Order: sequence, then C-alpha cells, then structure tokens
Amino acid sequence: MKKQIKFQFKGTIYTVDVERDGNELTLESSGETYQVTLLPDEGGVKKPSAAKALKKSQPAPVAAVAKSGPAPAPSRSVAAPAPSQPAAAASGNILTAPLTGVVKEIKAAEGRNVEAGEIVIVMEAMKMDIDINAQASGTVQEVYVRQGDSVSANQQLMKIE
Repeated sequence: MKKQIKFQFKGTIYTVDVERDGNELTLESSGETYQVTLLPDEGGVKKPSAAKALKKSQPAPVAAVAKSGPAPAPSRSVAAPAPSQPAAAASGNILTAPLTGVVKEIKAAEGRNVEAGEIVIVMEAMKMDIDINAQASGTVQEVYVRQGDSVSANQQLMKIE
C-alpha cells in the first residue's frame, strides 16, 4: 500500500510516496525512485505499534540508497518528553522543540525577562498543546520562530541569556 508523506528538512518541504514490503521501502519523489532497507533495531525490524504513536508517525532510519542522486532526508525518531521533565530541551541557552508541531503562541517577546519554568512558547502537536518552559531565568535575546510556523523536533525556538 502506497502512502504519501510530507516533511520539512532544512526549510525545504518534500512530498514522498512510500511503499513498504517487509524491511524494504520504495520512495518516489519528483520522478526519482529510491530503494532503501530499514535497519534492524536491537534484535530485528519491529513493526510500529499503536502504543508508540509518536514513533509510528516518523519515517524509519535509512540504510542504503540504490539509486544515485539526492536522497530523501534522513529522519530521527522522537519520543515525547516524560511528564516530569521540562517540555523542551535546552542546548546552552537555546530552547529547542521537543517534537514536530506548530507554534501556537509566543508568550515571551525579545527583550522580556523570564523566570526559570515560565511558559514562553506553546506548541500544538497531535491536537495537544505543548508548553515550552524557560530552562533558566534571563532575558529573551532572540525568537527564531513566529506564531503559525511549523517546526521540527530539535529545531531552535528561542535564545534566553
């Protein structure tokens, strides 16, 4: 069964037709066809389950490309943060998106002082609101996204110093 997926990589949106036969995938994009093999995951290729809804929506890792030319972007599986953890990971003073979604609201503009734990951005993913909290107190130096932007997992959202 063919399935069409749409994703964004480094600012470019791609539409790819994907057909799976075991651990073999056939990817078609812009008239090009690619054959790829899924890598084993600790003991063999596992079928996605309903309990792993986040991982199910992400493409599997790519092992080999049979045809030369630009290959589809590699993907990463992303797990939702545990409820006891902050909603976003901080890389130094940079807040990043915990998963793919849409920026629903920016609660802290550039130049505003924020406290550690304060909600600074609200994202929407899978019809749920995801609060992004400041990891430390400081001043918002830069906001890298706007309301309505689609963001991918680990994409930079805001710099706080």
